[in-house]
Order: sequence, then C-alpha cells, then structure tokens
Amino acid sequence: MSTPVKTVGPTSPLRDVIRLMEEAHIRHVVVVDENQRLLGLISHRDVLRSQEGSLSGAPSSDQVHMNRWIEAGWLMTKEVRTVHPDTAALEAALMLRSHGYGCVPVVERGTLVGILAESDFVEYAIQSLSDPGV
Repeated sequence: MSTPVKTVGPTSPLRDVIRLMEEAHIRHVVVVDENQRLLGLISHRDVLRSQEGSLSGAPSSDQVHMNRWIEAGWLMTKEVRTVHPDTAALEAALMLRSHGYGCVPVVERGTLVGILAESDFVEYAIQSLSDPGV
C-alpha cells in the first residue's frame, strides 16, 4: 500500500491533475472531499480520453485552455471498488486482475488511508524473490 495518497478535490482543474500525475510519476489520482472521503478516481486512461480533441487535430492551445475548465469531478470514475487495510494481499490482487484495475483505494471507516497499485505488487514480488529464505 502506498501512502500518502496523491489526491485532488472535485473542483480541481484537469491541468492540476495532469501536473500531479507528471510530477509524482503516478497513473492514478484519487478525488476526495474535504474530509478525505473517497468521491472517485481518475486514471491516466481517463486523462488520455479527455485529450482526444487534441489528438484529432484540435490546436493544443485550445486543449490547454479546456484543461483549465474541466473539473476532476466531471472526469472521475464515481463507482470505485475499495479494500480495507486488513484485506488480504491475494484478495486485492485477484480483484485487480479480475476487473482489469490498475489500483484500488484503501478505505477505513469511510476515509481514504492508502492506495494499492500494480506497482505495489511488483515491489512485493521483487522483495519476495530477492529473499533467499522464501
């Protein structure tokens, strides 16, 4: 599980989401309210889909301007599956695989406490395979 989680509010402009993803080298940003309650999730794929206008020939200056006005709450996936901090790693991994998710937020008592991403499982595999006692 990764902590702290990179988050934005629902009215955050898309350009801030893109900047956060680029600066933190992440593919998912969690959208939360002021109490850290999960509202939704924005993936790099969501961002790419929102940029289709520029890919189809729209001037990039127009897309940059649009990114100021598109809000995270409009782009986010609202129905997000979550896990609890006590969820077994295997159960979480199976959830990611069966649904094709790249991550799953970790929520305790309704509050976001972490995020479990594919990269966490890769890191776990590297550590496990590197340990000669395993």
